[in-house]
Amino acid sequence: MRRIFIVIILIVCTNILLSCGLASEEKFVEQTYVFEKNQYEEFDNKVDGLSESDLEELKWLIQTLHVSHSGASNILGNGSVLDTKEKQAKFLDILNEMEYENIFKNSLKNYVIFEDDRKFINIENAEIVLKMAGALSTVEVWQYLLQNYSQYMESEDIFEMPLYAREGSDNYIEFRDWEFIAGEDGKLTVRYKIYNPFSYMYIENVDVRLHKNEQSIFGGYSADYLMVTPIESEKTTCKNEELFSGSDWGKYKKPMTMGNSMDDYIFKLDGSLYQMPCPLDEFLSNGWKYNGKLKKNEKKAEIILTKEGKEIHCIIWYCKGTDNPKWYVVSIKTEFGDGISDVDFELFGNHKRGDYAYGYGVHGIYGFVDPLYLEAGISVDVGGDKMIRGFTMTYAPKYINRIKRLNEIATDLKGEVCIIEKGNNELERDISYKLTMYEEPLYVQVKSLDKVGWAKDMNIIWVKKDEKENVIGYIEYSKDFTLSIEDNNKVKIEVVRMEDSPDDKPEVLTIR
Repeated sequence: MRRIFIVIILIVCTNILLSCGLASEEKFVEQTYVFEKNQYEEFDNKVDGLSESDLEELKWLIQTLHVSHSGASNILGNGSVLDTKEKQAKFLDILNEMEYENIFKNSLKNYVIFEDDRKFINIENAEIVLKMAGALSTVEVWQYLLQNYSQYMESEDIFEMPLYAREGSDNYIEFRDWEFIAGEDGKLTVRYKIYNPFSYMYIENVDVRLHKNEQSIFGGYSADYLMVTPIESEKTTCKNEELFSGSDWGKYKKPMTMGNSMDDYIFKLDGSLYQMPCPLDEFLSNGWKYNGKLKKNEKKAEIILTKEGKEIHCIIWYCKGTDNPKWYVVSIKTEFGDGISDVDFELFGNHKRGDYAYGYGVHGIYGFVDPLYLEAGISVDVGGDKMIRGFTMTYAPKYINRIKRLNEIATDLKGEVCIIEKGNNELERDISYKLTMYEEPLYVQVKSLDKVGWAKDMNIIWVKKDEKENVIGYIEYSKDFTLSIEDNNKVKIEVVRMEDSPDDKPEVLTIR
């Protein structure tokens, strides 16, 4: 009887345990199902009913754009993606990505010829695909393909689209944490993070703005621009601050001249001088028009200003830290192309639209990379004739005290060397050189900027006399620095860059 009782108890306990296990399993499955369902319901609510396949097509587009642009950029306005023949050619070269091979076949069946494992596209369909992705003008890309991708040219009219394996590439990155957010007037914002599997860390936040295009194979959207924000590691020695946050720019003073250097951010547009950051009212008072409505509860906006057939694309920021809060233009890109009149402009150094873009100093294309913030600075748009067609200027107004901020992100001082004689001296980075042959000592230093990731390839030439500090030059990819003190006590620094050949003359910067 006792044995029978024990057996009954064991059976009852076993049933209870099994019931609990099944209930838990049912509950777990139910919770998992609800989570997945809610995840896609959230997407549906945000993107107005886009299907899962639409979302995958958008990811395919955005990943291809990101890689073809060598990483995302703070480029502005409609048509600013794929804005060069190089980016367009790279986009076509990597569009046939292994991860999205099935989507490639389904989406491009009306534009691509499939022969066994090979895919071919002609010039007309290539231009259609590029414009669906977001390009405005594609007039130069085919000639560029003929010259630089000849191994994939089946003929003068046919390009073979090679199979691209992003996962096996040298600079492999992962795209994570996707968000899809619908906006007004058919706009869509897609956000994601870039993860570097080799360093085991997230390195960038990226926003992509797209507009509705029913003809597009990429989920029914075409891209306008990409905007990247770096994610600094926990080891960084500088505070990771949001661009433009908490700015108080005070009363705007209209510039009277083009300034003393490129980092004054002064430019002339249609005969009027402006300096970043510039109140939007300054542009409106000079005849530029904006027909939209700005919401003061939002801290930033992307707008297009028009004037007599001309267009400029702007990022504007609402500055609340003044007695008279107002919108400020902090980034501007002049637009050009079919149906758009060119905007006359002048940049520092007497560089104008239509001037030859190369040969600034003795090195490379005209422009200025500002180390204060990722993608801040000045760049020019160049046509096939190597002439300046437009420009982009993005300013980081958080850091109006440039010297203070540059000192914050500079490498710590390693030591000091006294120079008491004339002649030439090789300069080491992050060593302070004290020139004692003057009544007041002159301090010269080549500073590395390695406390923020985006400025690691930049050096600044820093000079101090008494309590006054100046930055004489911003040098990218530098190799050697030579300090020269002449008989008349004139001080110069000769700069040799990594890309310089033995026949190139060094760039010379006058210190005193």
